[in-house]
Parts: sequence; C-alpha cells; structure tokens
Amino acid sequence: MIDEAPNDETLRELVERSRAAGEERVLVEVSTSAAADWQRSGFREEGRILSAGVADVERRLSRARGASFGSIHVQSDDLDGVVRAVRQYVPRLPGGSKGSVVAPPREGWTAVYDELCDREPEMLRRLGREISDRMGAVVVVLGVEDAAVARYVALERGRIVDEYLSVPEHEGPLPPGDVIALGANPRLMARLTGADPEDVRRAAPTAAAVEELPPAPELLAGIAEVFGIEGAEHGYGAASGIPGAVVVER
Repeated sequence: MIDEAPNDETLRELVERSRAAGEERVLVEVSTSAAADWQRSGFREEGRILSAGVADVERRLSRARGASFGSIHVQSDDLDGVVRAVRQYVPRLPGGSKGSVVAPPREGWTAVYDELCDREPEMLRRLGREISDRMGAVVVVLGVEDAAVARYVALERGRIVDEYLSVPEHEGPLPPGDVIALGANPRLMARLTGADPEDVRRAAPTAAAVEELPPAPELLAGIAEVFGIEGAEHGYGAASGIPGAVVVER
C-alpha cells in the first residue's frame, strides 16, 4: 500500500510495470491519507479496502440477533411497473428469495414485501435502490432490524437522500459525523412525503442505546404514520393477506 503522494518517478515506475504486464490501466492501492493526492493526479476510486478488528467481528457474529422485517414503499400508482421491477431485480439478489408481494397503491404509495429482504435488511435497502432507480421514483424503505432498531432510507431516482437509524451505533462505534448523518432530516422528508417537519422530528428520535427509546416496532409505526405510509408494521409474512396484493412466487 502506498502512503505518500505520487511523483514523476513513482508514476513512471507504475507505467513501466503496467506496460510489462500488458495492462492498459495503472492500478494502485493507496492509504486513506494519500488518496486525495492520487485523485488530483488523475486517478479515480474504483473500490475500497475496509478493516475491522478480529475481536469486533467475532463479537458481532456471536451476538444473539433478533428478527428483522421491512417493506419498500414506492411513491407511484403504477402497480404493474412495480411488479415488473420486482420480477426483474429480486432474482438477482444473493440469498435466494422464496417470494415477494406487491400491495396495490394506498395513499399514493405502492408497497413491496420480500421474504429474503426480511431475513437480510441490506437486501431490502438494495432492492429499494434498484426500484427507485428503474422507476425514477421516490422510495422509502422502512424496517425493524435485529428486533432492536428502526431504520428508514429515503431514495430519489436511485440516490439515497436521507437515512435514519434509531440507534446509530447499534452495530458498533462510528465517527461523530456518521452518527449525526443517521438522524432524520425533517425538512427533506417533509418535501418528499408532505409530512410536517416537527412531526418527523418527534417521530424519529435517536439514542445511544436501545433501552433509551420505545420498542423499534412502535417507532417504525409512528414514523410511517407521519409519512402517510400504510403497511409498514409488518413484513412479507403478513403481506399476502392484503386485498388486491400481487403475489410473486419463486
């Protein structure tokens, strides 16, 4: 790993190595502190190397985890379009979904539930991003994770514009800026959903520990109500009973 800014000698050596190997691109692994200097020299980021303590990862793996559930709410009345997006993208998700349900529009929001996405909250967020990008729509992903924390992710045309986690450091310590970023943005959510900013602020508090907040399902229900979204209080298991729901079997 390179830990210093590039100079002509270093760049010349890299070019020679790349030519000798028949490569058309120069690839370098640089430290976080040197990255900005390399980017100013014309290099762009193509990936990241992340690290964590072995003991920290072991603690996460050994921790008893509760159940998760969630749903994706698309600001659209195009039920068929949402169904097509679900049919296209869910089979691409790693983990093997056993089925999806798309609920008909309620108050301008079409909801998506998926078996895999209940098991893997990261897949829920990924599917929400894909649907938002494909349909060019506002999407709000709502869920309870580990039976302990409530989360929402708001997307616009596939781009995350706001994210909230009731206990930002539930998975481990974060830089102070990241903790702040995982608080709700009331004004932005008011623009996207029509909610009152003060109602959003009251419905989406954050805390340092799970015990300092109401139960996660209660938090989630309150947030969904403020956003004017129905059907966020359950996941895939209860979705097939929604009148008019489209069941996508696999």
